[in-house]
Amino acid sequence: MITRPWDENIWFSPPYVIEELDKEASRGNKNLKRFKEAWICAVMIICHAKFEPAEWWIQVPKKDPPDVLAMKVIPHSNGRGQNLFMLQVEVFEISAFDDEAIEKSIERKLTNQDYSGMAVVGFVRRKRLFDHEYVANYIKNLKPNVAAIFLLVREEGGTNISYIQIFPECIKYKEDFGLICKRSKQRVFTKVRRGTIADKKNHTTTDRLTLVP
Repeated sequence: MITRPWDENIWFSPPYVIEELDKEASRGNKNLKRFKEAWICAVMIICHAKFEPAEWWIQVPKKDPPDVLAMKVIPHSNGRGQNLFMLQVEVFEISAFDDEAIEKSIERKLTNQDYSGMAVVGFVRRKRLFDHEYVANYIKNLKPNVAAIFLLVREEGGTNISYIQIFPECIKYKEDFGLICKRSKQRVFTKVRRGTIADKKNHTTTDRLTLVP
């Protein structure tokens, strides 16, 4: 099998990104940090699409920040063309091995940082209850330099996730991202010429594509 090098014009579907982490782990890859970051972004985008339906694509850039890029195509209202909306995503994990309050972990992540125009996504590994509305109000009062803040909390039962947007507004619901991946008809990848348009061809390949540069 031919392995294609990383290409800045290739964007991957969230279900593909989620599968890649499992594949890399099974291959014995010990350097999984950027695969995990892409996985967290992919799960967030899948859940977010319930609130704001769209077909999203993901890319891991050569250099960070940002950790991950997410992109969707927005057709013009007159049907004559389209724009690309790109979201820069910063990812962090809230450890299961300390007693720090959730809001304090988020505050520490935001301290002295300018995430203007970026989304910050926290993957909560701590298995204990917290008041998401209190956390949202606490963070809102900090007036953070960030476009949006999301938390993902893995629930009992496989691929169930609590999706929590805590900034700029408070939204919470549960989603089974694994079930959505199984039902998805989104193709594995798309090609985009940056600054121009998305390629509408239904690309397929037997080559192995490179997610992480």
